[in-house]
Amino acid sequence: MTAEPEYLPTPEPRKRRWWRPVIGVVIALALLAGAAELAIRLAVPGIVSSAVRQQLSLSPTHPVDVQIGGAAILPAITGRLNDLTVTVDDAELLDGLAGTVRLHAGSVPFDFEHGEIRGGSASLTLSPSQISPAIKLFTAGVADGGAVTDGELVVTKQVALFGAEVPVRATLGLAVRDGDVLITPKGIGAVGFDLTAKRLRKLTGHTLDGMLRAHDVCVKDRLPLGVELTGIDMLDNGSARLSVEVSPTIVSDPAQRKPGSCG
Repeated sequence: MTAEPEYLPTPEPRKRRWWRPVIGVVIALALLAGAAELAIRLAVPGIVSSAVRQQLSLSPTHPVDVQIGGAAILPAITGRLNDLTVTVDDAELLDGLAGTVRLHAGSVPFDFEHGEIRGGSASLTLSPSQISPAIKLFTAGVADGGAVTDGELVVTKQVALFGAEVPVRATLGLAVRDGDVLITPKGIGAVGFDLTAKRLRKLTGHTLDGMLRAHDVCVKDRLPLGVELTGIDMLDNGSARLSVEVSPTIVSDPAQRKPGSCG
């Protein structure tokens, strides 16, 4: 008797795993995003460095450090970069004063010449060896020298008193008011003499007014129209930092880059 053939059950068709193509697409997009992120981070610093060198009148080889905060690809879709910081040593932000310039923007357009900068600010940090030009500016050239000591600006001047050359020392308070520097003497004295500011002025005439009297110093003519001085800080390490705000159209509007005036 012939045995009947055994029939194996037909296997059910394998279900298509729908999520595999989705994961493939996600991985592909992630790789593309990573490549775009890398490309942006490689390209943008060079573009920004060139623009900064041009605006600050630096040589083509002057070092410029550019840092991009956060992910670059997401804001890049909108044509802007967020959280951009630029640091330049030995550069002038305020005419006649050179130091470390730090520029920061909350958002900048890729098209520098036509877009607006959002949240733009900058600072100029003067090292102890770079303080002298600032002292001459703030005292109208009266002080011979000085330094930042214990977070305060102390300036000196050699004057003739009672037949001898005597160093006069003044501690100056600095503040910013409407873009001008407000100078306020906080302590004044002549080495070896117990003299008040009023007595010193009487003995020296008006030659020490830049040290002995409160006064404003206009610096608007040393800055572009699109840059406004907002703060001055004397640092414990002997340095001084000047802070400014930057107009959103400083790059796109040539008028904002013209020199200001004190008139």
